[in-house]
Amino acid sequence: MPLLTPETLGDLLAEYDFDNGCVTRVGIDDPFTPGGASARIVVDARDREHGWPWTPIEFRLAGLRDYRLEHGKGFSGMLYFDPVVSRFADETHGELLYLDLDPVDGPGQYEPVDAVDIVGRSQCFFAAEQISWHVLSPEESPRLASGSPSSAE
Repeated sequence: MPLLTPETLGDLLAEYDFDNGCVTRVGIDDPFTPGGASARIVVDARDREHGWPWTPIEFRLAGLRDYRLEHGKGFSGMLYFDPVVSRFADETHGELLYLDLDPVDGPGQYEPVDAVDIVGRSQCFFAAEQISWHVLSPEESPRLASGSPSSAE
């Protein structure tokens, strides 16, 4: 699983286009144990190399410290821009990576100045010590799975 940082985000975006993609699964594990929380986020993105089929991309976050997912308050799960990854020092936790799936103006236009900027503006972000990603098979996306919805479980 490649690590995702502000420096490696371009590698991911060279392979996958997240515009009009969908967050299809979010799993938070043990969010109340200091240092032990993790997250798994699955996002359907378009594969640039293979004719643009939808492909599920899984983000894994270790050392999850903060997150927001305002489902039903405006964030519908659809991505209008590619994700943004930023690195900021947090007063409590030290350096964290912020995966922002709801950047206000899109990459290149949205340059957060600090963690407070992301936390205050994004309806879907995750802050963690480490982020990695990998490609899943289409059956692992509830939206892309063939057959009944229960087959994706």
